[in-house]
Amino acid sequence: MSDDRPVIVIHGIANRDPQVVAGRVAELSAAALGRWTMHSAYWGDLGSSTLGVELAMPPGPGQPWDVRDGAPPPAADDAGLGLAGPVPLTPAQRLELVRARARQTLDPPPVESRGAPPDVTDEVLDAIAQEWPRTRWLRHADDPALLAEVGAALAGAALDAVGDAGHEVRDPGALRRVIRRRLPELDRVAGAAVGAAGERFYTWARIARARYVALTLGDVLVYQRHGERIRARIREQIAALAGERAGREEPVHLIGHSLGAVIALDLATGEDPVRTAGLVTFGCQWPLFHLFDPRGGQLAPYDGSGPVLLPDSLDRWSNLWHPLDPLGFVASRLFRWADGSMPRDVRVEHLLSDQLYTHSAYWTNPRLVSVLHETFAEPESR
Repeated sequence: MSDDRPVIVIHGIANRDPQVVAGRVAELSAAALGRWTMHSAYWGDLGSSTLGVELAMPPGPGQPWDVRDGAPPPAADDAGLGLAGPVPLTPAQRLELVRARARQTLDPPPVESRGAPPDVTDEVLDAIAQEWPRTRWLRHADDPALLAEVGAALAGAALDAVGDAGHEVRDPGALRRVIRRRLPELDRVAGAAVGAAGERFYTWARIARARYVALTLGDVLVYQRHGERIRARIREQIAALAGERAGREEPVHLIGHSLGAVIALDLATGEDPVRTAGLVTFGCQWPLFHLFDPRGGQLAPYDGSGPVLLPDSLDRWSNLWHPLDPLGFVASRLFRWADGSMPRDVRVEHLLSDQLYTHSAYWTNPRLVSVLHETFAEPESR
C-alpha cells in the first residue's frame, strides 16, 4: 500500500527558470509512473543576483588574449607547467631525478664526444645535493621532465666552466660556485613561469565562471541571510498547491536536492515545522551545516556526547549520496529519533552515463525512484 499524500519538490542552487525546474519534476513524476502528484516549489527568483559580477573580478596580467572578449583560455599544459605531476614525488626522488640527468650529461656513453673529467661528475653531484635544499620552487616540483632538464642545465654549466682545462689543476670550489649560482637562477625562472601561468589560468577561470559562482555560492550566501523569506515562500506554495492544512495538520512528503534539501530539513525541524510523512534528500549538505553552524529550531547542537535528536515533525528520512558528489553528505551517523531509529543513507552507484561531477545526476538515477517508493509507502513503523 502506498501513501497518496502530495509530494513537494524543492530545487537546489543555480535555478532561475521555473519552467526548467517544473520540467525536471515532471520527468521524475513520470519515472515514478505517476504514483504521486508532484508539485514544484520554486524559490530561484529569491536567490543571488548575477548583475555586474564581472566588476568584482581582478584584471588579468596583461596577457594578449582577453577572456571578456570571448578569446579561448590558455592551454591546459601552460597552466600547470609540470610543477604538479599526476604522482607526487618524495624529496629524495626529486633530487635523484636531477642528479641522474646531470650524471648522464657529465658521463655520457663513449660514442658521445663531450664528457667531463673523471673527478668532475662526483664534484657536481655533491654540489647539487648541497645546494638543492635552498631552492624554493624546484624542490616541490613533481614533473620528471622538468627536473631532468634542470639536471642537464646544471651539468652543461659545469662543463662550460671546466672547458679545455678540465684535466689541469683546478680550484676545488669552482664547480660548487657554478652550481650555487646557476641553480637559484633556474629556480627563479621556474617560479616566475608558474606564477605567470597560474595567474593567467585563475584569471580566466574566475571571469569565465563568474556567473556560475554567483549562482551557486551566491545562493548559499543569500539563503544564510534571507532563509526565512525563502522558507516562507515554500510554505505559501505548499498551502497553494496542497491546501491550507498541508504541512500543518496534515503531513506532506518532501523531496529536496542540494540547498533544496537544506531548506526542506530546516522547514521540517524548525520551531513552527512543516510536518512531513516522508522526506527524500539527495546531494544534501544539511548534516555538515548543522555541525558548522547549528540549525536551531527543535535541534540541539552536536556536543560530542551522542547523536542529535530529530523531532517527530520529521518522519521517514531517506538521504541519497553519490561517491563522486563532493556536496553530498550522510546523516545516519549524526542524527537519531527518540526511539533510537536513524535516517536512512542510500549510496547511489555511478552509471556509465554519469559525468565525473555528479551533483545533479540523482534526478535521472533509477535508485531515486525506488527510494521514493520505499520512503513514501505507508509503513507499519519508522
